[in-house]
Amino acid sequence: MDVQLFRIDDRLIHGQVVLGWAKPLRSERILLCDDEVSQSAWEKELYCTCVPEELQALVCNVDETINILSSEIRPEDKTIVLVKEPRVVMDIVNKGYVPGKVNLGGLHFSDQRKKYLSYVYLNDEEIKQLHWLLDKGVSIYCQDVPTSKARNVLDVID
Repeated sequence: MDVQLFRIDDRLIHGQVVLGWAKPLRSERILLCDDEVSQSAWEKELYCTCVPEELQALVCNVDETINILSSEIRPEDKTIVLVKEPRVVMDIVNKGYVPGKVNLGGLHFSDQRKKYLSYVYLNDEEIKQLHWLLDKGVSIYCQDVPTSKARNVLDVID
C-alpha cells in the first residue's frame, strides 16, 4: 500500500509540509524517517511541536518506518512520509518497501550542490541516487507545494 505523499525535503517537518500539503490532503499522520533524529529526544520533540494536534506525528528510524509501511498502513490511512535525502529512500527500497511515487520537494543550497529549480539543488551523488531509484521503478517528481506544477525529475536533471 502506498502513502498519500512520500517526500524528500531536507527541512523535514515545517510549515510548507504541515500547511501546504497535510492540510489540503487532509492527512492524519506524518511519519518522519531519519535515523539520527529518531535517536535524539530533543530533536524528536522539536519536530513534533510543529505538528497540530489533529495530526499524529511519528519520528522513526528506517527499520521502524519499514515496519509501519509494511504492516500498519491501510488503504484508508492518510499518511505523509518525510525523509531528508534520496539516500534514505534507497535504504527503504533496499529493505523491501518501494514507494510508487516520491515527491522531490526541497533539497536546498549548499556549496556542493547545483541549482536545478528554486527548491531543488543536487550534487552528483544525489543525481546518481535518483537514477538508482528510477531504475528500481520509483516514479519521482519535483513539486514544492500542491498548487505548483509537478515536473518529472528527468525533465529537471537531464
